[in-house]
Amino acid sequence: MRKFLKVHFQHIIGMLLLFVLCITMWGGQVSAPYVYADTGKELKYDDTNALNDLQSSAIDGEPFDITDYPKNAQGTAQMITFVEYCYSQYENGFGNYALYVYVYNPALVEFATVSTQNKIQISTDFYYDNEQGKVGDVKDYQKFSLKFCNASGGEYANLFLKFRIVDEENIILNAQREHEQKTGNRYYHISGIELFEIGGSTTNAHEYLVNKYYQFSGYAEGYGDSENFPFTCLSTGQAEAVELDVRHTFYRSETSSKGAGYQNQLDSVYFAVPKRLFDTYGELQRIKAEWYEYKTKDIIVTSNDKFASAAKPWLGKQTNTQLSSLGVPEINKDIGYSLIQDFYSGGMGVGIQGATWGWNIYGTYLSPRANALYYLFQVDNIEEYDPYADLVSIGGVESNQLYEYIKSYDKSYDGGTLPIKDGTISADLFADDIDDYRKVDSEYGKIQQGYSYYDFDADLDLQHLSSWQETAPDFWDNIRNWGLWDTIFGDIPEEESRTVAPIEIIEEDDLKGTSAEVSERLLINSGDVQALRDYYDEAITVDVSVPDDEEKVVVLFHFATTDYYSAPVEIWELGTGFLGGDTKISGQAYRAWESVFLDFDVIQLTFNNDGEYHVIPAVSSPIDIVNAITPPVDMDSDIPWWAYVIVVFAEIVVLLLLRLILCTACGLPQWVMLIFLAVTIVLDVFFISTFAGWCYSLIAGG
Repeated sequence: MRKFLKVHFQHIIGMLLLFVLCITMWGGQVSAPYVYADTGKELKYDDTNALNDLQSSAIDGEPFDITDYPKNAQGTAQMITFVEYCYSQYENGFGNYALYVYVYNPALVEFATVSTQNKIQISTDFYYDNEQGKVGDVKDYQKFSLKFCNASGGEYANLFLKFRIVDEENIILNAQREHEQKTGNRYYHISGIELFEIGGSTTNAHEYLVNKYYQFSGYAEGYGDSENFPFTCLSTGQAEAVELDVRHTFYRSETSSKGAGYQNQLDSVYFAVPKRLFDTYGELQRIKAEWYEYKTKDIIVTSNDKFASAAKPWLGKQTNTQLSSLGVPEINKDIGYSLIQDFYSGGMGVGIQGATWGWNIYGTYLSPRANALYYLFQVDNIEEYDPYADLVSIGGVESNQLYEYIKSYDKSYDGGTLPIKDGTISADLFADDIDDYRKVDSEYGKIQQGYSYYDFDADLDLQHLSSWQETAPDFWDNIRNWGLWDTIFGDIPEEESRTVAPIEIIEEDDLKGTSAEVSERLLINSGDVQALRDYYDEAITVDVSVPDDEEKVVVLFHFATTDYYSAPVEIWELGTGFLGGDTKISGQAYRAWESVFLDFDVIQLTFNNDGEYHVIPAVSSPIDIVNAITPPVDMDSDIPWWAYVIVVFAEIVVLLLLRLILCTACGLPQWVMLIFLAVTIVLDVFFISTFAGWCYSLIAGG
């Protein structure tokens, strides 16, 4: 103690209260150094040197010895101690309350000192009387940001790091006050710590296993009745935590109840859990996870290299900046191209009167429109969606390609940046909101655009994949969505809706059969079937040469059903058609959007043993979930030329027959009838294509 006061003599001058700082390590009770605390709002202990703090502490009941912590290029970072600072007995005495952790960094990894990705996972709620778990057991865990305080210097530079846990809403504090009132002590269980490595191989932090608990009682002098209740570290040691290797997969249905272009996207992850946890604690009842959820803006995929070359310089830029005399946006002819979905033809079959969506298109045609493109991918060719075909061969965009694009996009930041990845991702890439039906705000969590978390129950939180047939569509519903052609010839999707539980335990029989059969059975991507088989085989196999290896159970966790949209669009080459009109190019582009889940992280697993719940924290590094982009289910946006001829011919025949009947009924002379028919046929030349174009669009769908 004398040595400690000598080292910190200058630091304690002017401080008013004496308190006990308890630093605990693995197993048993340990001694605690004393320091003076400032009663002001600033946390002076942030500034004390990490190595000095450690040198005046005890670890495993023995004085800290720096020789026990050598530099090691192959070593792994680990949290070595935890500090509860200035916990008070009084309601108004928590101005200095703080929690600190110290990290031993043997490989001298350069971790980010200012990063929102540095976090710690710690207990925040407990079971009490008349609840589903044992009194005092942890009920809930949360992640909290870490504020970097300092690192050791000199010959031990960066070997030891000091962080403060940021708890601005006093979640941990309130949990500890309640725990103390109910049990007489304070209990902290830290399952893992996430640190972001500068220059690392990923843009995500890595979570390191901690699995230590610290139990305290009493108060330091000046912070409570320390005479009768002296500050004491009751115990410290290991509890229970599970390390997870989380993998992602997804599934897309062919239809949705929302109609043409829409598909259900089911996102899932799978991981292996030690079988002994099931044997001890029962069935897996709940899985809590957190993530950041966003919906991408339109992603354009094209096989037309000329269009791609012309459009790429305009990514992130507003194209319709010039207004007409009517105050609506004009086409930007400098680009030379437009994109149009579901057009409605004008007179003579030339020009556009309306469309479902468009880019670089006259402002009177539709609203809203895409005034800027933010995604553009070029592929070799585009074919209709086939869930079992090679993605590249049908003109899809691989998930890694899209993910890298999102990370490296730097063309515009009109909407700012996302509140993740330390502000490196442009918000311009994402829509203003997520699917409305996805939103939840309940006692089990909150799902919204941005940060979301939810504790999924195996029996309650079912995922529903709705099909087109679920809507019981009539003849006209089918025409509006799939077109007259497909409706007449019975080419309407007959896919059925499916409902699936969020938690599924994988059995050996589930993986038998072809990739297509397994894909449909488990609702996963067919391209991931073999990876899941390999993962399962490794999980159930015990390697006797590895001391800690044990049999595991593979869990498939379906956590989100969202809208995926993919529809064909036409490329219009400006000024290259008949009489200076535009040339329509079909089958060489489509637009799509999807939901993405960034920094997805499994927080905890809750087991149910005959009604008694037991929560085990999960230690798993966050992953980013960005699925592949797939072409539309129906890419045939054009109809055969002969179908258009039939429509035009049918118009002429019908009109002539009507006029002949009219003339005959009126008893007109034959020469008058011929003049009348000649004049009306000339007028048809100007007006017939309007109706033909409408029929053409109807047959094609949309």
